[in-house]
Amino acid sequence: MNSRRVNETTIQLNAFMRDVKNGNLRTILVNLQKMCDYQSEKLRIYEKHLTELTGKARLELTDSDKRRLAQKGKALNDYLLAAVEPTWAPGTLRGWYNSLVGAKYNSVRDGQKKRGRKPISQEIVDEVLKLAKNNPDWGYDRIAGVMKYLKYDVSATTVRHILDDNGIVPDPERRLRGDWDQFIETQQYSTASTDYAQVERLTPFGLVRESLLFFMDIGSREVRLGGIVHAPDSNWTTQIARNMCDMWDGFMLGKKYLIHDRDPLFNKRFDSVFESIGVQIKRLPPFTPQMNARMENFIRAIKTECLNKIIFTSERQLRLAVKEYLEYWNHYRPHAGLGGKMVKPYPQDMNAPVREVSFLGGLLHGYRREPMAA
Repeated sequence: MNSRRVNETTIQLNAFMRDVKNGNLRTILVNLQKMCDYQSEKLRIYEKHLTELTGKARLELTDSDKRRLAQKGKALNDYLLAAVEPTWAPGTLRGWYNSLVGAKYNSVRDGQKKRGRKPISQEIVDEVLKLAKNNPDWGYDRIAGVMKYLKYDVSATTVRHILDDNGIVPDPERRLRGDWDQFIETQQYSTASTDYAQVERLTPFGLVRESLLFFMDIGSREVRLGGIVHAPDSNWTTQIARNMCDMWDGFMLGKKYLIHDRDPLFNKRFDSVFESIGVQIKRLPPFTPQMNARMENFIRAIKTECLNKIIFTSERQLRLAVKEYLEYWNHYRPHAGLGGKMVKPYPQDMNAPVREVSFLGGLLHGYRREPMAA
């Protein structure tokens, strides 16, 4: 690649990452729409010339072509399909997809006798499809190699037949182009967020508002308590920032970005501590809590599941409750965003009986397999 091409690529990459880092989702979506419009216009030109060359108004597709289109089209609703597909009606593509599903459960192939060779087991088909979808840049040989390692007797040819039957064709450029969902997911594991939660504590002189500062690893959903204080100020928040950046066990070690809102307590002194270890600060636009949705979800969860159900009379009681809830959140609570998994589950002995673990005097319960005490 010559220097001019390198410079052009660098400029394009910086422009794209600037939109991603600044959270300008509108600009990203507009640019993606422009790219789709360009590709659509290019396809119309190709179809026009193809019609002139063949004399046919519509291209005749093979069964393999139909499967490929049906596999991609199943993720779109009829409105989106009609917007991007002027040649075939959405119902036609749906029909192709239904035929694809029917063929999946038809063990008798064309020209095959019913007493012929046994069909490929559904377990092998499911495993091959899972490997292909989770690793889009893998070829037939690599998938077959992993299948053999997993003790499945599968050849590269069998893998090709399975993928072809399901309308999946390996994309050799996918390795270079990457996958958008995978890119976003990767960025999350280098990003953290922080926010305050407030709770009222009962004292002999009335109610006192306590402020709780939390930090979350956006990718893993792990949450760490920064501190609890009655009247937070700049000195307190700066010290919490130093604790999070501790060189030995700081929660922010290895992170690239920290998201927070425009609370005055998140001032330059607070930000400068994180910037000193290479963390970039991403301040949210005004009145946009939805842009810090995962942290807001945690704040809502700890309030509804813990803080709003207890009358706190001392700071010690509050600290104990938060400590136990974080133990529950990080190790025992299933998370829908993680596919029902726990953030950091403890290892289990699958031969041991299920034991119930109680938190906050039985307010919350967790479960794990663990040998009973002698």
